[in-house]
Amino acid sequence: MVYPLYDMNPGERAEVVWLISEPEMCSRLKALGFLFGEPITCVLKDSARSMAAYEVRGAVIALRTANTREILVRKTMGSEKSPLKFSK
Repeated sequence: MVYPLYDMNPGERAEVVWLISEPEMCSRLKALGFLFGEPITCVLKDSARSMAAYEVRGAVIALRTANTREILVRKTMGSEKSPLKFSK
């Protein structure tokens, strides 16, 4: 099943299937590592600030909610990874 990155919760893993952004944003997302088949882990979701953070290629990338709706993913099989813990 394919769904938007937006629907992932912290600790869930998926892989990129498709980018449905405008060409300029699509290029930016690809440069950040959001490529077909690339594993993604949701590490933080803050709906109050309309942002979320994802681990991609060993880096944690923060995205706006609008952009997370433009990245389609599918869940990967295997164990779920624990989200990163951030101290306040």
